[in-house]
Amino acid sequence: MPELTEVEDYRRVLLLLKAENSKAQKEEPKEERKRGRRSRRTSNASTISENNSTSTLIIETPSPTPPKNFPSKSELALLKKCHVTDVERKGKLLRVLLQQPNKDEIHYMYIAMGMTGRISSKEYIPTLESLTNDTEFPPPHTHMIMKSGENIIGFSDSRRFGGISFGDPYEKQWNEFATDAMDPSASLENCVGQKKTIKGLLLDQRFAVSGIGNWIADEMLYQSEVHPDQAFLTKQEVTSLEKSLVHILHTGNECLMNGKEFPADWLFHRRWSKAKAKAPKDHNDKTVKFINSGGRTAAFVPTIQKLKKRKAPADKDSTGENIEKKGSRSSKRKKSS
Repeated sequence: MPELTEVEDYRRVLLLLKAENSKAQKEEPKEERKRGRRSRRTSNASTISENNSTSTLIIETPSPTPPKNFPSKSELALLKKCHVTDVERKGKLLRVLLQQPNKDEIHYMYIAMGMTGRISSKEYIPTLESLTNDTEFPPPHTHMIMKSGENIIGFSDSRRFGGISFGDPYEKQWNEFATDAMDPSASLENCVGQKKTIKGLLLDQRFAVSGIGNWIADEMLYQSEVHPDQAFLTKQEVTSLEKSLVHILHTGNECLMNGKEFPADWLFHRRWSKAKAKAPKDHNDKTVKFINSGGRTAAFVPTIQKLKKRKAPADKDSTGENIEKKGSRSSKRKKSS
């Protein structure tokens, strides 16, 4: 499944269709294009046409079996009259802003990746752990191709759990999602002292932040030395998780933009070894184990991520600071005074 860093990468690919970018982008040096499929990013968007500033989209729907959530004929007709003004992301949901020439109204087209959704171009076909490495564009199971000037972008999804819509269900999800995990204002403060286990809270797109998926949650917990099933987290533990999240997202984006692998000491490289007979080891040669946590498979290292027995705080919060119980005599005296 594509995670937040990959979906942010897809957003940058879709920006190739943005009409306003045509004059701002410059020709990519040829040596950049030779570095491989994973190195094609927004910074080297050389295929944007200089005549793209007013062009409307050309749409193809080559798949005879599109996903359940897919534009109707009337919505496809509208799409062909529009050009792209921007591409936004909230969590792992993309939103393409569309506008007809000489009209002020903005139309929103939502794109969800599901388990195997991908956004590709001729120069860049992203890889997923669950899919084979495709080398030809469009990749198999491409349901929509969007053309603007010389730029050609495709949406593919082999399992069809993702989709494209101009409204619900994705519009509702967009409005209900918590603050995006990459937003500077994103905070996990709500996770302090919660009875629900931390892995479940991190995967809940509506609770604290949106966009954290399974491997990112596992990586955060591993780097912060927190057990996936830990409840009643302290403020210090949550602060550590916030720092890990920022580091993982920043490093992940940098790696994807530059065609590099994630750091060798990340748990990411070991968590795909569940099916192997021999238990994988982390970079310090500690055993990696797998449990079900938060409704998903969680990879963790039990020798450093120890589950701590804790009870719901009584007259102390989970930060260790004294607080008054609701309805206590002291609080009533304060109210009366």
